[in-house]
Amino acid sequence: MSTPTTPCPDLEVLFAQLTEGQGPALEHSKTCVACSAVLEEHRELEKDLFRLQDPFPPANFVPQVMARVAAAPVPASVELKTGFAILGGALALAFVILVARGATAGQLGISVAHWVVESRAILVGLVRGIAMAWKTASVPLAGSLAFLLALSLVGLKKLAGTDVPAKV
Repeated sequence: MSTPTTPCPDLEVLFAQLTEGQGPALEHSKTCVACSAVLEEHRELEKDLFRLQDPFPPANFVPQVMARVAAAPVPASVELKTGFAILGGALALAFVILVARGATAGQLGISVAHWVVESRAILVGLVRGIAMAWKTASVPLAGSLAFLLALSLVGLKKLAGTDVPAKV
């Protein structure tokens, strides 16, 4: 036990000096039963906490997983079915939202007709734009710019060094 002339240090000071590995509080804990018990309990708690930590995966974990994914790609039919399921769900949700807003079948028909008319206008504008671009010889210019952009992107990709890791 500590003597009345040397009071026990604050726990904060004791743990700080424990981290440093030296100090008067640590020297005190060698002779004080209460402080040495606190330090021992702290050490036991640290051991228990380190046992609870998640272990790191092996270094080759990610390459192994990626190799297995590459070896067994998802069939296109499954991706197509999933895409149609998502599309159907989105359309069903849109219909439910329209009905929840109080839209009747007539209003729904009017909304669809409005969308068709707007789509037609957009399509006509797009066709006219392509025709105008063809007439003014801007198509070759646009093609040249697209080729230059693609060439630049390929060059940047090579400079960035996007090598595919070797399969495990």
